[in-house]
Amino acid sequence: MLFTYNLKDKLFNPLEESSFKSLDIFERRDLERWVEEYPEIVGEQLLIISTEYDKFDKTNERLDVLALDRSGKLVVIELKRDDSGKNVELQALKYAAYCSTLTIDDVIKERSLYLTKKGGNKSLEEIKNEIDDFVENQDFEQIDDKPRIILISKEFRAEVTTSVLWLRTFLVDISCVKLTPYIINESVVGVSSNKIIPLPDAEDYQIQVERKESKTKNLTKTQKEHLQFWKKLKLRFEEEVGVDLTTPHPINYYQILIGRGGVHFEWLFHKKKNKLGVELHFEKSNKDANLKILNNLTPYLPELKKKINKDILTMPDWGKKWSRLTVLLEIGDNEDVLISDSVNIMKELYLFLKPKIDSLK
Repeated sequence: MLFTYNLKDKLFNPLEESSFKSLDIFERRDLERWVEEYPEIVGEQLLIISTEYDKFDKTNERLDVLALDRSGKLVVIELKRDDSGKNVELQALKYAAYCSTLTIDDVIKERSLYLTKKGGNKSLEEIKNEIDDFVENQDFEQIDDKPRIILISKEFRAEVTTSVLWLRTFLVDISCVKLTPYIINESVVGVSSNKIIPLPDAEDYQIQVERKESKTKNLTKTQKEHLQFWKKLKLRFEEEVGVDLTTPHPINYYQILIGRGGVHFEWLFHKKKNKLGVELHFEKSNKDANLKILNNLTPYLPELKKKINKDILTMPDWGKKWSRLTVLLEIGDNEDVLISDSVNIMKELYLFLKPKIDSLK
């Protein structure tokens, strides 16, 4: 159940849960457009490649939304309005199989067609640069053959959730996001978005369990190097700051969550610059909210700069909606020095800025 709270009267008001059908909200006309315009509704930042994608060989089937995530993976998104039905996961698996042969050139062309249909106009080279800027994975060069799957519905049948959980044991990256509409007044509807598989609170643990058998067998050399680096860095930071960090993954970034949605500290390898960023990210779905936090912290940066004796770069327009501040370190040849410097700087950022973030309303 969802409530509103009146700050003046100090009263809770339960909202009435509704259905998309009764509100005349449709899959293609409404839900699809929501994902297009606000992909954060599924819980992450996505770059939309196409909608109603139907360029499959020997079939007239169409997937709802095709997107790219920050790691450079294709994401197949299948929408159902109020009821998932019994076979939505099988339908999405087919679409993922169809899309598994797409190349980066295919994706660039589809993004171009999509933008043209929406009234935009970008060259293929501009779209390629857009994708390069969007993807955070420094090893990204081509699309792999294992698309992710996101299923969206108000309700998921047991047949679907059981199948999804079983598929995840075979390292199929498939998740379920529940959208629930609530009536606020005659003209305003509230919508809650909740990832139910994997559960956010258990996601880190669940993914580790799912990948236990294959975690070290199929990693590239770079992925193994990243994983070892983050393990050393994690141990050092935990010892010095006295906080517990999440389990590191073999990717080019490592986050420190602070219990505030859309805001986290992060170490990030910048492949093109041959640098390691010690950073604070503001990744809320609302650009103004991100800018507000950054602007509130900006007056403190001169003092922080003196503490770390390094330049602090602020990026208010990082991506479409996000903002961040970063301290860039040369990677060099001495890993121990890089770990020491990056931990010391992150320690100063974390201890100095986190209390100020916590105090913001």
